[in-house]
Amino acid sequence: MPADTRAHESAAHAHDAPAHEAAARAALDAFLDALNSRDLTAWARTLHYPHVRVHEGEVTVWEDEAGYVERSAPELALLVASGWSRSGWESVELSQSSPDQVHALVRFARYDAAGERTGSFDSVYVLTRRSERWGVLARIGFPAA
Repeated sequence: MPADTRAHESAAHAHDAPAHEAAARAALDAFLDALNSRDLTAWARTLHYPHVRVHEGEVTVWEDEAGYVERSAPELALLVASGWSRSGWESVELSQSSPDQVHALVRFARYDAAGERTGSFDSVYVLTRRSERWGVLARIGFPAA
């Protein structure tokens, strides 16, 4: 199924979902949009802190937005240097939810400037609502099989 079709289906599901799930999904999309914009400050604002990432057997914790921007700049530069142009959701399943926390099982792909898929990754994103704002609190990821 083409990614565009999945995106429309996801949008339709979000329309029928409880309000907290729709808000969490919007925060998840904002996270990816900010990454694709390469605006580290905007990306950092889509998160809640302390922010946790479990990746390749390591745990990274960022205490605040400024630290996230500073420590993510070299990682983003490496990603761009690898030929990455953008990322996109291949699938999103909201597996558990409450009015203040949603767990999303996602698969995202990376694409080069020609639109060729260069990798696919499965992750769990923990989205939380704090002070009436939804954001990504934690990401747990690994390469897809």
